[in-house]
Amino acid sequence: MSHPVSDAAFELLGACKHSLRFAFGAPLDYPYAPAKLAVENQPPALFRRLQAVSPPPARDGDPWQTGMKLDDRPFDPSDPDTCAGRLADVKHDEDAASLDTPDPEKIVLDRWFSVPKQPSKMSFPGADEGRYLTSIAYWSPIPPSATEVSVGVEYYGAFRMDWARPPQDRWVAVSLDAFWPAERDSADLIIPLGKCDEQCPNS
Repeated sequence: MSHPVSDAAFELLGACKHSLRFAFGAPLDYPYAPAKLAVENQPPALFRRLQAVSPPPARDGDPWQTGMKLDDRPFDPSDPDTCAGRLADVKHDEDAASLDTPDPEKIVLDRWFSVPKQPSKMSFPGADEGRYLTSIAYWSPIPPSATEVSVGVEYYGAFRMDWARPPQDRWVAVSLDAFWPAERDSADLIIPLGKCDEQCPNS
């Protein structure tokens, strides 16, 4: 599902033991963001930092799945059959803490990337609905009276990033804020690794 995170939209295209593939668009005009892009003389690209960690960091010292529920029961990430295709149904406690700053040895990717000024449309929810989790409940651009919406973004690109070191877990956490600060209100992403596809560098 194209999902808003830190006034940007992330769409998962694929994730396996070799790489992460995704589309990224910004800005979404997040209503609580303190700064907006200039109307004139906008930069030719935005620069963002992506950090990925496997296994996902703890949550205030507790397991990362703390505060998540599926069918009113604690979410169990060790049961792939239970959560397959149902990750969009996982609920978050409203007071769930953000993921902790990761141990350096668990970082599998830490990379800056540029997003070109290329207007595009992103759908919410997208084709990747139910394929990954957000770390906390986060604002949605879908109006209360609607079930879907298409949003225009000024900067857009599709990317493939190979892991700098092999993930050590079937789950990878991805942050566009380097998992900092602890009191951030942006959402991180928690992605289960799947099968290789035609976009995988080893295909």
